[in-house]
Amino acid sequence: MNYVWKEWMEQTRGKGLWFGLGMVVIMSLFILMEAMNTPFEHGFQSVLISLHEMHVFLLPLLCLFVASFAVLQEKELKTLMMIVTKKESYRSFLFKKSIAVNLVMLALFTGWYILLAVPMRLFLAFDAAAFLSFLITVIVFILIFNQIGFFIGTICTNRMQAVGAAVFVWFAFIFLFDLVLLYQLPAVTHDNIMIFSVLFFLQPLNTLRLYLETSAGVFSMEYMSYLMDKLIWLSPQTFLWINLAVFLIVFFEIAVWLRRKGLRYD
Repeated sequence: MNYVWKEWMEQTRGKGLWFGLGMVVIMSLFILMEAMNTPFEHGFQSVLISLHEMHVFLLPLLCLFVASFAVLQEKELKTLMMIVTKKESYRSFLFKKSIAVNLVMLALFTGWYILLAVPMRLFLAFDAAAFLSFLITVIVFILIFNQIGFFIGTICTNRMQAVGAAVFVWFAFIFLFDLVLLYQLPAVTHDNIMIFSVLFFLQPLNTLRLYLETSAGVFSMEYMSYLMDKLIWLSPQTFLWINLAVFLIVFFEIAVWLRRKGLRYD
């Protein structure tokens, strides 16, 4: 509980998280007003998809900065050294820090979208199940990219390094990963489509999009072609939970392992 309260005080005193949340609030309101001009039966789905598209570009970068800076601040203030030399392991510190930062960000962002649900309920064809699926995508976005941010904060020694690493990771997820898959697309056949599917859905942005579009009724999984049926060989929910577990466990364990191997980055 001490970690959560300390993180809440530090994040709310800083300006970075508020600027990020402010951008989300302003853009959400514009998206909502634009959707009110569309046909009533399609406006709600268009809001959810448009908000998700906004998240693809904004949330990963914001999470990478917030999470990596949270770890680096502990290094700069020498509190990390005091914690790990006196009473806690780095695994314990990183676990508690992850919970604290995640809770603060989830409280702010999910809180805003719950408030935004009020005008959506009044002016659009509100679907509670689709909105819950949208909230799940927001939560998974924050958890995955925060965990990568904690890893960046662990391996970097100062904020300039962290900024460079965060921008590279953001570029890799937004552009590079899909460009590599697109280059390999002509070589995909019935025999190797399973390998392509694993690589495609290992990218969380692809998995989140599939989950939201199927949950909101924008994309139907009925009457798919043979190749599409082989590509989506698990349910979107299963892809989502596998993605979340892989990213949380792998990046957490690698960060702890690097620290344990004596590669000290502080």
